[in-house]
Amino acid sequence: MAETIKITLDGQEIEAQKGQTILEAAKAAGIKIPALCHLEGGSEPKNPCLLCMVEVEGAGRVRACNTPAEDGQVITVRSKELDAFRKERLTALAESHYGDCRAPCNLTCPGGINVQGYVNLIAKGEYKAALMLIKEKNPLPISVGRVCPRFCETRCRRILLDEPIAINHLKRFVADYASEVGFRDDTVGKPTGKKVAIIGGGPAGLSCAYFLRKKGHDVTIFEAEEKLGGLLRFGIPGYKLPNKEVDKEVQNILNLGVHVRLKKRWGEDFTLKDLKDEGFGAVFIATGLSRQKKLEIEGSELAICGLKFLKEVNMGEKPDIGEQVLIVGGGDIAVDAARSARRLGAKNVTVIYPRSRVELPAHQRDIEEAEKEGVQFFLMATPLKITKEDGKLKVEMARTILDEPDERGIRHPVPMPGSRLYWTGDTIISALGQQGDPTFQSYGEIEASIALTPRKTIKTHPSTMKTNVDGIYAGGDVATGSRTVIQAVAGGRRAADSIHEFLMKEKAGFTEARFNFTKGKRFEDVDMHNFDGYSIQLNEVMPTRPPERRIHDFDEATLGFSEEMAVREAKRCLQCGCLGLSKCTYRELCVDYKVKANVARTRLKYPVDKSHPFIVIDANKCIGCSRCERSCQYGALELDVKWDDEGRVIEDVSIKLNDKCVSCGACVDACPTGTLSKKDLVTPLFPEQVTAVKSVCTYCGTGCSVDVISKYGSILEIKADRSRPPNWGQLCVKGRFGYTFYRHEDRLRSPLVRDSIDEPFREVDWDEALRVLAARFNTIRDNFGSDALGVLASSRCTNEENYLLQKLARAAWGTNNVDNCARV
Repeated sequence: MAETIKITLDGQEIEAQKGQTILEAAKAAGIKIPALCHLEGGSEPKNPCLLCMVEVEGAGRVRACNTPAEDGQVITVRSKELDAFRKERLTALAESHYGDCRAPCNLTCPGGINVQGYVNLIAKGEYKAALMLIKEKNPLPISVGRVCPRFCETRCRRILLDEPIAINHLKRFVADYASEVGFRDDTVGKPTGKKVAIIGGGPAGLSCAYFLRKKGHDVTIFEAEEKLGGLLRFGIPGYKLPNKEVDKEVQNILNLGVHVRLKKRWGEDFTLKDLKDEGFGAVFIATGLSRQKKLEIEGSELAICGLKFLKEVNMGEKPDIGEQVLIVGGGDIAVDAARSARRLGAKNVTVIYPRSRVELPAHQRDIEEAEKEGVQFFLMATPLKITKEDGKLKVEMARTILDEPDERGIRHPVPMPGSRLYWTGDTIISALGQQGDPTFQSYGEIEASIALTPRKTIKTHPSTMKTNVDGIYAGGDVATGSRTVIQAVAGGRRAADSIHEFLMKEKAGFTEARFNFTKGKRFEDVDMHNFDGYSIQLNEVMPTRPPERRIHDFDEATLGFSEEMAVREAKRCLQCGCLGLSKCTYRELCVDYKVKANVARTRLKYPVDKSHPFIVIDANKCIGCSRCERSCQYGALELDVKWDDEGRVIEDVSIKLNDKCVSCGACVDACPTGTLSKKDLVTPLFPEQVTAVKSVCTYCGTGCSVDVISKYGSILEIKADRSRPPNWGQLCVKGRFGYTFYRHEDRLRSPLVRDSIDEPFREVDWDEALRVLAARFNTIRDNFGSDALGVLASSRCTNEENYLLQKLARAAWGTNNVDNCARV
């Protein structure tokens, strides 16, 4: 047994084994000393990173990776001077680093969804895993997949090549697929005994309920209407989001055990004090915005409310609006009301808005679809007065011009003198958007103490959704003002995390650091050489019902991707985000030492090498640690790094795999960045976000230890632990890269049997298959004797399986004819 010594690290005395280095001793004690070039059991680097420098009392600064630990040493690991030194070294490495940590689509999504991850899981046919990855951040994929304005697609780098990935259509596909096959996500956390009340069953409330149940809390939703859904059910027309799809979404969340009290209106049926008295430890307010902005002109009482109109339509009513309809406004409510009016039989529908087309708040896609359906847009105009004459409504209008900038520099539209126009018709719908309603403050003492913003929305902390009242949270439109569904969903999730921390006094889970190297925040910053070798491939076009047919009903206008379309579209992804994210020690240290990502190189210097069958080499990310070269036992990796005169900044680098390579993958796992990555690893995730299962290699009988890295049942990669026998971290090509057979389209997924050689195979369950096998083997034994039978184990069998096979042969059939090709 090795002699034990004692050393002190940052004031903490620890025991170490004599012969260990300071770095090894610290690691064994759970104390982190940064290092990039150190390779356990490997040789010394030519140009060490020096990040492991520590101060030993009486000896000054030394490298912890090669300095032996000695009894009585007093060592400083973290100090202002050492931190500054490490930050400078990391910054110098960043100056030659080029890549994206996260894909632009991921960073742009308000919900924080791992877009690149689920798109590439779809490309692999891993639909359930893709859905669950989406639902980590968005529990309403059916709805969001139909109505999201697609922030992610606006930053898709594929735009610079041809067209963006149809990300939202892919989200809808995988959500619809899961619904069709009956996939359910009913797992919840261990009960905590804590109760949470949610006021409002719209997207924010449903989202909060989902994530709270996942954490094990008892959740009750209080809803004023007869059904849950909020804006999804009552504010978005069926041609965009059918109620049956909202029903599915709601039921998926109710299946988790969420309690619901319908037709319970805040202020009439209960107050916040009532909820507190009932034992609810926290309350989340998600009532949305039900008050519409007023049309401030003479005769505005003759116009009907756009929100009320859409609610009536969504509830199956058919308001009599006549043939001539004018919509005042330019947002989603206005365009939805206009398209609904066409479906109710209006022949002439006009949307009037005081600014230009590019300033319309509604999405241009919706505007274009409305125009295809016959809706007209009358821009740079505003109504001045509404009157009623002979049963018809008459609107006096004027053209608009922009006034002088106000104190904030904003130019507002004003009527142009002498430009009077008139419109005569049957119905005017006011759709100017929604605003906060502070009347809830009259409901009780707690309500009265809740702070408001100048816009009369509930004032909350943007990250935690906390109000100024302890235990009261708010999210969705009631807190942020009118926003998108995905933004409301994100608010509900943030509130759930914050409520969990409040109730349990613990962190809600893994939080990713806000740090990102990027190839360019703007399209004009991106080096076009990144797209060398890619061919133009336009995106899949969403099948849509013709305008001349769809304007006669409220059936869904878009029909969804087929499976073939979805897979083709997903395969267009450029995989911008770094697939070495899970092993990137360099990024982790940059976060710890507050390195600024904007010092990184902004241009592609080396072409990305994808010539190897399993490994991608991107020398643009290399930090010169040489761990890849030193980890290779076969001399297969040729690394040439040229440093500046100070040995600080990389001036040039060359990485090649020669014909000695046996594709063991050791170099990839040794690399502390994304310079070397595995081709089949499609989902950028951190170690805290995946499941690592210790297992045995499925190929030969050697029994190599492996770590199967998976996410929601989808195998992402195979790794090996240096501390476990018999392979001690080494794997062959089959062990490291051969796992993908499990998703092969020709793989047998259920037993097949046939009664004779002349008949086709038929699919059966395992019970029947085993009965058939037992009967056939028994027939051979009875007719020809036990020695007519033999058992040959597959090389993929584990030792435990081999033991059971020989037991079957000897105990059940009475034969010793047992063998294994690995001779174990």
